[in-house]
Amino acid sequence: MALARPTTEALIDRPHMAPMQAKASRMFRFWSAAYLACGLVALSVGAYYINAKDEGHRAFVVTAYILRIYVFLGLYFITNATLGIFASMAPLKRKRLLYCYTALIALIIFIMVVVSICIWTRTLNINGYYADMWRNEWSDEIKLMFEDQGQCCGFLSRNDSPVASSASCKDESIQHGCMYPVIFYAQHSHRYIYAGLISFCLVGLGCIATSMLLIIDCSSEHRVRLSQSHYWRKRAASKAADI
Repeated sequence: MALARPTTEALIDRPHMAPMQAKASRMFRFWSAAYLACGLVALSVGAYYINAKDEGHRAFVVTAYILRIYVFLGLYFITNATLGIFASMAPLKRKRLLYCYTALIALIIFIMVVVSICIWTRTLNINGYYADMWRNEWSDEIKLMFEDQGQCCGFLSRNDSPVASSASCKDESIQHGCMYPVIFYAQHSHRYIYAGLISFCLVGLGCIATSMLLIIDCSSEHRVRLSQSHYWRKRAASKAADI
């Protein structure tokens, strides 16, 4: 009587995991959940600035485009984290999804690094950049907010593109411009953007690391199960020959 043996497909479909694979899977799901949380935070920030009627100084200093791109990041993170969690439920069968998940995280990290470098290069000549924005781009309404809240007039001085109707410019005792209030506010806003992008990148790197560990463990487990299948085939063939 021939011994019943599991097929290769049956071995791969077995629900239990090896201890190391189970540990790697738990770590992977933890980081994927953190990645999902980052997506929800990014989506909330972006949605706020899309729906906000009064975006205040930040939208003018940083530009609303950069703030609203957080919606794209949030949707991207949430979709990719869901893909990763789905793949981790059956990692041996869905190893290609794990590769896809890892590649998508690496891609968005690269994009975020490029965006960070672009923002950083813009701030190398931050004084000249915002001087040009003040003189040629910003409306009187934007400048009025800075002048009234910063108790200043003009950019470098009260003679540098002031808004004559502002309370600060009407006060002859105020001689200094708004360069420092604008620059300080811009640096403060950029720090938050950098902190967010760096946090997202660190979580993404954690996801990549645990994904690679899970893929390695799955590959090892796959080889073990193939060896078991080969062993059962040889043993059954030997029994059949004896009979």
